[in-house]
Amino acid sequence: MNRSPRVDYDAIAPLYDSQPYRAKTADPELTAFIGQRASAVLDIGCGTGNQLVANRTATPGARLVGVDGSLGMLQQARAKAADIFWVQADAASLPFADRDFDFISCQLAFHHFGDKAGALRAGFRVLRPGGRFVMRNLCPQQSPDWLYYEYFPEAQIVDLKDFWPPEAIVAVMEGAGFAPVTIAYEHVHFEQNLREWLAIVRRRDICSQLQVISDEAYRAGIRRLKKDVADAGQSPTRPDHLCLITIRGDRP
Repeated sequence: MNRSPRVDYDAIAPLYDSQPYRAKTADPELTAFIGQRASAVLDIGCGTGNQLVANRTATPGARLVGVDGSLGMLQQARAKAADIFWVQADAASLPFADRDFDFISCQLAFHHFGDKAGALRAGFRVLRPGGRFVMRNLCPQQSPDWLYYEYFPEAQIVDLKDFWPPEAIVAVMEGAGFAPVTIAYEHVHFEQNLREWLAIVRRRDICSQLQVISDEAYRAGIRRLKKDVADAGQSPTRPDHLCLITIRGDRP
């Protein structure tokens, strides 16, 4: 898969599943779609395969296929489920026949693709009439107060370049032939315990936002966070917020 140079996934693949938030349940977008049909399901940017493995319970008998550009990530996926097809490929050059899948997902991966427009057009090509493409991702344009950006502002600069605005994604999808295309915004507000968060971000492989910034920017953010934790005393909590988007497109 033609990824941006944000992260060397081959290098971090053995540690990837030890990071927080990697456990998955069956994709609710897929389970909502099953009432129509889903005999063939594709996950683009499948990583170590956790989502597809979880989806097996919701799609008994379906052909499940995961695509990723990282051989290291796919090796981790293959060890979990031999009955799922794991394919190394570029998102813009999917090695599948036209109209091959009923349901296609792309979760938290689109910003890594080098040819984003090509990936969307490829997704439309391999989707069957009546099928659905669902993208899930962070929306940095709607997350200016995310604490990652406050403490590591260089990450926001990179994200605003790598994450297309939702309207741009919709425009390319509509141009490719998806209809209708809809956007759902999910604003997540929560309290962040800075002491606990400091322990998390000290592992720099926790997310690509920390891996794309310079070493000095990372060290500066850690120093500031440590100071704020010390100054806050026993209750170092801060309100936090991020926005996630779900973009759905059907093939008429």
